[in-house]
Amino acid sequence: MSERGCFSVVVPVLNEADNLDPLIDRLLRTCLSIGRSFEIVFVDDGSTDSSADKLRVAVNQHPGGIVAVFLDRNYGQHAALFAGFREARGEVVITIDADLQNPPEEIPRLLEKVEEGFDVVGTVRRLRQDRLFRRLASGAMNRISSAFSGVVMHDYGCMLRAYRRNVVEAMLSRARKRAFIPVLANYFAVRPCEIAVDHAARRSGDSRYNVWKLFRLEFNLLMGRPRRVARRAGEQAGPHYVVKEVVGESRLCQL
Repeated sequence: MSERGCFSVVVPVLNEADNLDPLIDRLLRTCLSIGRSFEIVFVDDGSTDSSADKLRVAVNQHPGGIVAVFLDRNYGQHAALFAGFREARGEVVITIDADLQNPPEEIPRLLEKVEEGFDVVGTVRRLRQDRLFRRLASGAMNRISSAFSGVVMHDYGCMLRAYRRNVVEAMLSRARKRAFIPVLANYFAVRPCEIAVDHAARRSGDSRYNVWKLFRLEFNLLMGRPRRVARRAGEQAGPHYVVKEVVGESRLCQL
């Protein structure tokens, strides 16, 4: 990346109050160690616990480094990610879950692959710490996702991923209402790749995915091919959501 190689980390949050303090600490330490300008954009997807309060405290404690987007209700992970994409300013945008199963310490390795010229960097979870049902369902989803996108990847379900700005902008302008972001990104990728990363057991709380949600993801995949033309002025591409409030202002470079 150039000297303007600033990056954004987008984190969707739903009832992760017990995980937020260690997550924020590890994200900040990791991002600061990289030595480039960065921002962390949290998107609260209608949490009903104290997640929103913790995010407001974090914004006040780290002005310029943390931004919090609050949606007016729960819309789902991919809608929350689109809200984060629209707020993010970095040349590279990294997504990561808030449950700490994907270690934030892996972020520098994703940025290294972007520096090598890859525009989408996926990840494969080593020694997955999930139940058998999740692993079997994920395997089926990977096969279907690879077939539909034409890009074979081994772990489309891992949210720890990196996207160049041009891929993010393409998704923001041409996504349909139903979108599965890892597959959608590969429609626009010129040089995608994937790397193996560590995977931890969930520290606190329960997984948000069940049989119904996994089925809905597959439906979004089947219906989520990109639009042939970009959205018209004033039209919001991608999943529907309503931003209630944005707290904090990033000092990240303007693009």
